[in-house]
Amino acid sequence: MPVEMPQKPRVVMIKPVDSIENSLYRSLFVLAQSLSGHSDLQSLCESLDRSLRQVIDFDYLGLALLDADQNVMRLHAATGIQAVKSRITVMAVEDSPAEWVLREQQPIVIPDLTAETRWSKFITYLLSQGVRGATFVPLSNGSRHLGVLAFGVLASGARSKYEPSEVELALVQRVASEAAVTVDAYLMQQQLTQQRDRLQVLFDVTNALVSKLPWNALFASISDQLSRIVEHDFAVLTLYDENTHRMRPYALHFTGEQLFDTDEPDVDVTGLPSADALRSGKAVVLSQPDFERFPSSEYRRLVSLGFSASCSIPLVTPNRTLGTLEIARINIGPWATEDVELLVQVAHQVAIAVENALSYQELAETKEKLATENLYLQDEIRSDQNLTSMVGESPAFRALMKSAQIVAPTDASVLVLGETGTGKELIARAIHDMSERKKRTFVKVNCPAIPAALLESELFGHEKGAFTGALGQKIGRFELADHGTLFLDEVGEIPLELQSKLLRAIQEQEFERLGSNRTIHADIRIIAATNRDLKAMVEEGKFRSDLYYRLHVFPIEAPPLRDRKSDIPLLIRYFTQKYAQRMNRHIESIPTAAIKALTEYDWPGNIRELQNLVERSVILTNGSVLQVAMPESRTATQAMPVRGSELSSPGEREKILCALKEAKGVVGGPNGAAVRLGMKRTTLQSKLKKLNIGRDYH
Repeated sequence: MPVEMPQKPRVVMIKPVDSIENSLYRSLFVLAQSLSGHSDLQSLCESLDRSLRQVIDFDYLGLALLDADQNVMRLHAATGIQAVKSRITVMAVEDSPAEWVLREQQPIVIPDLTAETRWSKFITYLLSQGVRGATFVPLSNGSRHLGVLAFGVLASGARSKYEPSEVELALVQRVASEAAVTVDAYLMQQQLTQQRDRLQVLFDVTNALVSKLPWNALFASISDQLSRIVEHDFAVLTLYDENTHRMRPYALHFTGEQLFDTDEPDVDVTGLPSADALRSGKAVVLSQPDFERFPSSEYRRLVSLGFSASCSIPLVTPNRTLGTLEIARINIGPWATEDVELLVQVAHQVAIAVENALSYQELAETKEKLATENLYLQDEIRSDQNLTSMVGESPAFRALMKSAQIVAPTDASVLVLGETGTGKELIARAIHDMSERKKRTFVKVNCPAIPAALLESELFGHEKGAFTGALGQKIGRFELADHGTLFLDEVGEIPLELQSKLLRAIQEQEFERLGSNRTIHADIRIIAATNRDLKAMVEEGKFRSDLYYRLHVFPIEAPPLRDRKSDIPLLIRYFTQKYAQRMNRHIESIPTAAIKALTEYDWPGNIRELQNLVERSVILTNGSVLQVAMPESRTATQAMPVRGSELSSPGEREKILCALKEAKGVVGGPNGAAVRLGMKRTTLQSKLKKLNIGRDYH
């Protein structure tokens, strides 16, 4: 029996019984023909509308089906009202008369919606559609409760309320019973079709995953294939970093209009649905009422774009949880259970592919890094300096080494100051060798030797296609120095526009390669060196003050060679032995006078000048005594005891004669008198002429 509204009097509009019964039979006959052959519910609803209007007077007809998994009613088809057909209207079962109708399997009549106090949200929706009165009839096929058939009158019509007669209600119930069979068959066919389509999507996704597409193009293909079954506007694949608790977009795709900038940075996972998905290992399915539970500003920004539903699915493999598959849509109802099941299946396939891709990428990067380190170390071995040894005994040298020993065990930044050629790189290498990082790489960057346009790529690396000429991925020096030491030689030459990025990399221990938004973390100890006055450059605006103070944590002054006079003989012997061994020369002695002369020289080029002079001398030496190639400078001329005024001093003639006697009259050559006196052959010949020492004496 129909449920009547006791507080509302019924006004029954009945046609003559004979007329109704005759119309009933005719209507049922027509209906039996009209119910078959429909490919969608809207055409079925329109056919029902035409058949029922022959015997019942109404303004609209609606077909709403039950989604038992979500416990909602979905309006699938309607006639006579302006229901949005492209987006299925959704209403919770408990918020509508459908709950009672389906439970009791009886129709319910609401003659005048404006007088109805129950189901306020649902009644408000009907009134917004211009409905004045409504009747709801159960749509069931045996024990399968499918939904409800609704019909009634509009406020724009002549009637102020709607109350169908008993005979009309009986007819509609009969019609609903017949229609339910067709609807059930349609739904079964839809279910089979969806299962087929879902299997096809899984098959297509699998084929896409074994392709060689780049991940952005691959993910776009997967998202497009998914949208055939699971309608969505936005999908993103994220990777989770357990150390920083941040997620970064790995691939991003919009099925329609681009809703926001695709160059998204890493985000903190706190306050996101993704955090729940990562923690539980299960999909987090949300609709608008659930959005307020998540306070993340990033999530609130996405919600403000108008998303009506979102879903976060963890990317889980047997080895680890990689990240999440995030999917969302606008102006569509909640996710169906079968949609979520498909997304979980796709996420499982994607997770395996992502893990393989990451493993391959890590292997390729490790291989490239090792190859780069090998080349770098070979270059270091070929360098002119022996970077593992420092020579000296002077007070200035001992003070220098004491400072290095103090700072070496720490990870503090060191700024080595000093003139060109004072061995600043040697000091940096010594600090590295005395630190706990000595087993890892010592990476050097000669800042002025690299063009400014390429320096950023050299420091931080780049991705393929990041700029013209970037034909492949390049690992930067920062990445190479991970867990080791990075030595920035002549740091004062770094362009001002690059200094901010360098500061962030030093301070945060993280950076991005050119052409990538993926943040790379590296544990690096920074040692910088310069021969410039950085503080003056800061005052002139040529060097960032914050970068200066970040580098100036522990300054070390490299003393010039003129302040290490007592170390010069040691250095001469050290470099002589080094280059003699390299050139396969047998040098047994160095003239004392030459050592004395070199010790009193000012050495404007510092140790580098001394090193080059000794190397040149070894090249010129053919015997067992080093033939010293004296410096050619005004300072040297003034400093050499064997030149200038001293050659004219008393006893000089005797020294020359003694040297000539020991050399058996030979002036030049490796065993000649010039070498024994520590002077050039031409200088000695000039003196011989000035002192009137002829061939009779030699």
